[in-house]
Amino acid sequence: MKIILDTNIYRNLIKDKTSEEIEIIQEKIIAAAKAQSITITFPIIPAMELINHYNDTHPVIKDECRKGLNLLVNLSTDKTKNNLHVKFTPPMDVILGSYLFGKEEDFLKIYAQAITLAQKLAGNLDITPEDSINDAIKTVSEQLDFEKEMIRQNYESYLKSINEGNVDWAYFQGKGRKEIRRKFFDGLRKGELSFLVAQSLLDRAYFNAKETYQKDEEFFRKVIQFMKDFCPALVMNELLLDNIGSGVVAISDLMDKRWNTILDISLIFGTLYNPQNDDIILVTEDQNIIDSFDKCGFNGKAIKLDDFLALLDIEQ
Repeated sequence: MKIILDTNIYRNLIKDKTSEEIEIIQEKIIAAAKAQSITITFPIIPAMELINHYNDTHPVIKDECRKGLNLLVNLSTDKTKNNLHVKFTPPMDVILGSYLFGKEEDFLKIYAQAITLAQKLAGNLDITPEDSINDAIKTVSEQLDFEKEMIRQNYESYLKSINEGNVDWAYFQGKGRKEIRRKFFDGLRKGELSFLVAQSLLDRAYFNAKETYQKDEEFFRKVIQFMKDFCPALVMNELLLDNIGSGVVAISDLMDKRWNTILDISLIFGTLYNPQNDDIILVTEDQNIIDSFDKCGFNGKAIKLDDFLALLDIEQ
């Protein structure tokens, strides 16, 4: 069994704890996981989110994220005499390339660098002056923004296509657009918009992999299979679509917290992509994520922190 912990789980595990208390819970989890042949994976997106706040100006957030990053690294790293080994949970773009073409695209190098950075920040590897740690942290932050910006641009293109080339995040709430708004939400409920989103994600994968394709019957069969395989990710994406239909202007800003849903979606991909037929479970306190798995028939694939600790027979 493989377990993926999301960002807030790491922060919850260390919250209001001393260094000694964190070390105790860490050792309990490591021992219990080993006894049950459970692997705690190195999830790249949570690691990058924690690195992103490593130098946060808010002292509490900075402290929690530094401790959370240390916990993530220590739970997921197998240390031997001369080696550090992690079971990597990749992000969405890497998974899309592997899922469709059996190959990983160019971004994988960036994520490998993030893993090395996390190991250095956690003290498992030496930091040298040549590492330019602050620049490396900035690069991770920029990559997180890139993850969200690519999806945001898809939505901007959609809004342009229905509004004479103009981007208006409140378009569906505009005067005289009641019927247009009704049709939008009707399409959202029927899954028509998720079908378009699935197509755009496959388009993205083909582009990243530099593969050519035709939008023929075979392509659309792939889209339908993709929707079945990654249904919870599309359900989560519908939360963003709902915001667009409701005219939530705040999401015009990439820094709006709703765009963190994209990072959640990437974790869902990591949970569902399973070419080796492993039993993979995501641990999260986000009820929307849990509901998305249940709605798609993937019951038990996403559990809460208390369930995770109970699985390991650990009292916190």
